[in-house]
Amino acid sequence: MKIIAMIEDFEKHLKTKGFAERTIRTYIGYVGIFADFLSKNEVYDIEDINRDKVSRYQTSLCTKNEFNQRKLSMKTQALRMVAVISFSKFLHRAGYLENNPASHIEIPRTPKSLPKNILSEKEVLQILKSPKDNDPLEIRDRAILELFYSTGIRNTELRKLCIYDIDFSRGFIRVTGKGNKDRIIPMGDVASWYIEEYMKRSRPKLVKGTSDVLFVSRNGKELTDDMPSWMVRKYAARIGITKQINAHTFRHTFATHMIKKGANLRIVQEMLGHSSLETTQIYTKVEIGDLKKVHASTHPREVDLV
Repeated sequence: MKIIAMIEDFEKHLKTKGFAERTIRTYIGYVGIFADFLSKNEVYDIEDINRDKVSRYQTSLCTKNEFNQRKLSMKTQALRMVAVISFSKFLHRAGYLENNPASHIEIPRTPKSLPKNILSEKEVLQILKSPKDNDPLEIRDRAILELFYSTGIRNTELRKLCIYDIDFSRGFIRVTGKGNKDRIIPMGDVASWYIEEYMKRSRPKLVKGTSDVLFVSRNGKELTDDMPSWMVRKYAARIGITKQINAHTFRHTFATHMIKKGANLRIVQEMLGHSSLETTQIYTKVEIGDLKKVHASTHPREVDLV
């Protein structure tokens, strides 16, 4: 059976498992790269994939070569192999292969890098105040930005929100996260107020038909994947912020600001929907600018200059 045909079945399998659209696209893309590698080695059928072929593919990812035009980062190597492992496991469990050809593969742990370009409280406030109060789309945008900063939810999670996921009486939202896991998190009084304003003054002018989606585009459709990030960059540019940021920057900023203000790490973990506390702990890392300020104000040699 041809590998290309099985990639289509693998995509259907991921959808039935409830994987996010972005994750599915990433996995399918990386499995496609694996298939290209195999075809260059004259392997076209599922039955010809074996442990040796998978190991050779992993080795090829480590160096710059004819297949890889540049040396890949450890994180990219790991992600590509995770996709191949998932694909191989699918082929085995579905009965297409007697053995799992990737069962021997180990993914090296990659160091977690600190989030880049975290916004300051002043910068966040400037961005939040940037949308105009008399434009239906910008009223919507203000509500989105407020909700991002108040809750730290992901881009995908925000775009999936429906009107019945908002509980104004208790001040909570229900979010569907990775693996279709639901969590209930507080949205804050300020974000709640702006969402109500959007639903009263803006959404009726934008929505078409009987859509339950909370945030809609100018055409009344669901927001596209890149629209929230485009929105963040638009308002940042409007006030002169030149940092390379996107919608996820608000998630990082939310977590960083919460922890700096003394929020319990496990509470932040719950709000972010992290399955592991280790993932949340990255936000406890003190930024280098803070280290410099503390050093300058407390080190004897800096304080008592002679």
